Amino acid sequence: MTFKQKSTEQPQWIADWAHPDDEGELLALFSRAFKSEMPETVWRWKYAGLDPFGALARRNGRAVAFYGGIPRTVELFGSTVTAVQIGDVMVDPDERGVLRRRGPFYFVAAHYLQHQVGKGKRFPLAFGFPSRRAYQLGANLGLYAKAGEIMRVDWAALNARFNLLLRTRLLNHSLAAHADQLWLEMAAALSRQIVGVRNYAFLKQRYLEHPTLNYRIYLVSHRLSNKPYGILVVREEGDELFWVDMVAPPERVPALVSIVRRLASDLGKPRTYTWITAQHAALFAGESGVINPTEIVIPALDWNPAILADQLHDRWWLMAGDTDFL
Repeated sequence: MTFKQKSTEQPQWIADWAHPDDEGELLALFSRAFKSEMPETVWRWKYAGLDPFGALARRNGRAVAFYGGIPRTVELFGSTVTAVQIGDVMVDPDERGVLRRRGPFYFVAAHYLQHQVGKGKRFPLAFGFPSRRAYQLGANLGLYAKAGEIMRVDWAALNARFNLLLRTRLLNHSLAAHADQLWLEMAAALSRQIVGVRNYAFLKQRYLEHPTLNYRIYLVSHRLSNKPYGILVVREEGDELFWVDMVAPPERVPALVSIVRRLASDLGKPRTYTWITAQHAALFAGESGVINPTEIVIPALDWNPAILADQLHDRWWLMAGDTDFL
């Protein structure tokens, strides 16, 4: 697929698919686009087993834009489907001045969405975590509509005794069945929402096998019965404890908030925070948390959608762990 440019001075972009052999070229594009390096180990962890793993725009044979897609199994209103998480959207700095409707971002995004997402396509829905500016660009080009936004909730650490009825310990492989049970409980409780699968296989791949970031995964269970109560995923960040993810029915959030705040205190962190979709932020904040925007918008596809954007608005359960970069 080739879009002709109005100006004869601007060479045509050629649409292509990104394959494993393109890894070096894409890492170089990432460096040019973001002025930072992505380790090969992180790229391979994100795109392991995928071919293709995104759409490319080439000009004169050189990759100048990329639109990545990572499949994610989700529960969509109680049914299991495969969505696609859009990530690593990047444009060569030399091409960024061309932001009209037939610019490189639109070109590469349209190629991916036209072939992969929507009615009768591989993925019925797409999601991602663009900044407000990046989202607005996609919305202005007719690609995206708003499905929600991410809020940040902050708490002070809590210097207090742990709950006498609940125990907290690090999750390991021997406790995998507990993790799977909690995921089934969470999925049932969120059957009217959209939530990414959070079973033990996901926790292992996403957190325990991450090549560069260190996470702690805690299993919370009842002291007497040993029945699992919830899973908490946290990461230390300077003087803060980042609550990255959880696996439990939402009704248990207030108790889990108290446990995370006490974990922060035990780890010598004066503060802790989390990311959560806006409609759930008040549940997390309770009386002790402070809610602030993150400037991250959750997009819905506004191009050949299999599910209309208004059906998706404020229906996602998303935390920082649903991203591919935190």
